[in-house]
Amino acid sequence: MIDERDLQKLCQYIVSAGKKQKVDAIEVLARSTSNLEADVEMGEVNQVSKVIDVEISLRLFMDKKMGCSFTNIPTKEAADRAVKMAVSAARVTTRDDSWVGLPAAGSPYHAIAGLWDDTVPNADPGSFVDSVSRMAAKGIEAEAGLVPGQAGAGAASSIVSYANSNGIAHSERRTTAFAYLSAVAKIESGMTPYVFSVDVQRGLNLDYDGIVKDVADTIHLCKTTAEGETGNHTVIMHPRAFSQLLDNTFVLSVRGDNVARGKSRIGDKIGARIAADCLSIYDDGINPKGISTSVADDEGVPRQRTPIIEKGVLKSFLWDTYWANRMGVKSTGNAERDARRGLLEIGKTTVLVPPGRRKVEDILSGIKHGYYVRDVQGAHSSNPESGDFSVVGNPALLISDGRLVGAVHGLMVTGNIYELLEKTQEVARDPLFLPGMISPDVVFHDVSVVARSE
Repeated sequence: MIDERDLQKLCQYIVSAGKKQKVDAIEVLARSTSNLEADVEMGEVNQVSKVIDVEISLRLFMDKKMGCSFTNIPTKEAADRAVKMAVSAARVTTRDDSWVGLPAAGSPYHAIAGLWDDTVPNADPGSFVDSVSRMAAKGIEAEAGLVPGQAGAGAASSIVSYANSNGIAHSERRTTAFAYLSAVAKIESGMTPYVFSVDVQRGLNLDYDGIVKDVADTIHLCKTTAEGETGNHTVIMHPRAFSQLLDNTFVLSVRGDNVARGKSRIGDKIGARIAADCLSIYDDGINPKGISTSVADDEGVPRQRTPIIEKGVLKSFLWDTYWANRMGVKSTGNAERDARRGLLEIGKTTVLVPPGRRKVEDILSGIKHGYYVRDVQGAHSSNPESGDFSVVGNPALLISDGRLVGAVHGLMVTGNIYELLEKTQEVARDPLFLPGMISPDVVFHDVSVVARSE
């Protein structure tokens, strides 16, 4: 990987090169990454790969015309060529009279501990293969009939540098590591639902045993088939299921660009109650335990913890600099860059749902009839403008007299995300730390479910 200091020097060189071309503004984002991954499929090592890459993306503006270019060659010669290409592109691009300017220097950055772990860059590929193979083998031992589908683990380290012609010059280092396991089991009627579990960390202290236990325990429940009942019932959503619904509906509706374009159903609801009092949702870009946490976004703006919903009330949307300038507000540090195209869009960091008071086991014990939805299929086909969704719980477990008693195959959960948020009954106590989300289980009442008829 390229040294952090050298990467920042290259960014500043590109800014200087742009100024020599008499551009009005220029910015550059450079990433140097190293990714190591090992995969096991159906008990056999599928691949072990290590990829080292550099991405250098720049944007510049001339008379409100934007030009972009990209290179993966970290030299001054390549940088000069990239600047000239971007200048050529800007000269033939349509003028954007809504463009105001790049972010300015001066806003302080948060000091966030733990974003870098020294063990990750030196991770041994062989140790990952051994760990993943053992994890799959332990799964087979933990539950009779369990068939591992895919298992994997990996680690990544990255150095990110940004500079622009307004005086921002920022660099940071980040590491991540992950492990996952998916499995099914044979039953009389065929196979159980696909069960998946993952752990993500900044370092290599991954909870392989916890992943195995989570999958094995769920497979054990799924080996019993239960009958569902069509109607409106209590539904507990695992954070992964809730995250998929939010990502494909609500998160898109709080992006500032969709608000500005009139594509958000709640674009005029700031200050209004749109959820139950017990529910709060934040976009937390500075949480030390969030895998998406960073000091700055992809245009050098400090990350922050943005309240989206607080105790049921809509508080804020997510913004990058361009759309914030257009709407007369401030960026929330949510710029996300497509490096190869050079373009920016508004992206979430970590969706944070603050915990409640009771363990999910205590909540579950008081439910006479309901469903625990651990994962969903079909969330991507939801309508982000209306908020309507129709998903299949996979797996969905029947709750009867306070107990999880088996899997309900093909259970469909339908509704509208905004109505669902209003039906939040309780948030459990203990959060799970997932890629892109930190949340406990969430309980909803009066949710429409459709049971498959045999």
